[in-house]
Amino acid sequence: MNKLCVITGLTATGKSKLAVEIAKACDAIILSVDSVALYQELPIASAAPTLSEQDQVPHYGIGIVSVKEGMDVARFQSYALEVIEKALSEGKKVVLVGGSGLYLNAILYDYEFKASTNIEHSYDQLDNETLYNLMCQKDPSLKDHIHVNNRQRLIRALVLMDEVNMSKSQHLSSQKKILRYPTKIIACDYKDRDLHRQKMNERVDQMINQGLMHEVEEASKLVSFSHPAMSAIGVRQWADVFSGSISIEACIALIKTKTHQFAKRQRTWFKHQLPCEWLYVDEIETIHKKKEACIAWMNNSQE
Repeated sequence: MNKLCVITGLTATGKSKLAVEIAKACDAIILSVDSVALYQELPIASAAPTLSEQDQVPHYGIGIVSVKEGMDVARFQSYALEVIEKALSEGKKVVLVGGSGLYLNAILYDYEFKASTNIEHSYDQLDNETLYNLMCQKDPSLKDHIHVNNRQRLIRALVLMDEVNMSKSQHLSSQKKILRYPTKIIACDYKDRDLHRQKMNERVDQMINQGLMHEVEEASKLVSFSHPAMSAIGVRQWADVFSGSISIEACIALIKTKTHQFAKRQRTWFKHQLPCEWLYVDEIETIHKKKEACIAWMNNSQE
């Protein structure tokens, strides 16, 4: 039976390592579902799997396009489904790993998209009232659902509508949300929130030591910070450093704060959008049991 195992959840929870261990035990390939890792120029910013991890198991979806080319959810869906179908036709199992919710939904469910024509946006440069009016023009039904001062939700709604090339309401109503394949979804989190914040901070520090600032500076020579790839946390914050508006230290602190906020949004999203089995990675014995359960499920052709 053609099955998928999905390792998703919050940032900095060890998803890549767990996915590799499961894939090795199941003779599976790994498909990365990360809207930043797919860019060739941003391996540090996306915390892409190490070369050692990629050598252990065939990986797809990492460094597949340049920021100059860009990517949207419709194109990634097409790419991912092609990778999955090819693997399954060759008798391989597939493990998906990553925390990009829209991209994950596009693969798992029967989502259909119109081709997108919008690669760059400049929403960050608009005030809240302009963003709100623009959103209402694109989708009047959102008028009473997103407040004019909720800047992040306004921008996310506008970017989504650009990517799917239709109103958000049309996009949601057109989906039957039927899984394409039997799928086991594991969402990773920490029970100890303070420990998770510490791990996120350590992840940011590691990225800085690996050369994040230089990586972003080089990418910014190819595309502007209004490009979707450059809006990622850990990337767009450097724009003010390069313009001289803030210090490097302030930028690093801001990246950590934004990462913490992003994790909270991820937790809420996964609880409401996907039928997840939650795995708390600070419970070591639970990790072992969940990993073994995933391996057994993937290898059992009767389920």
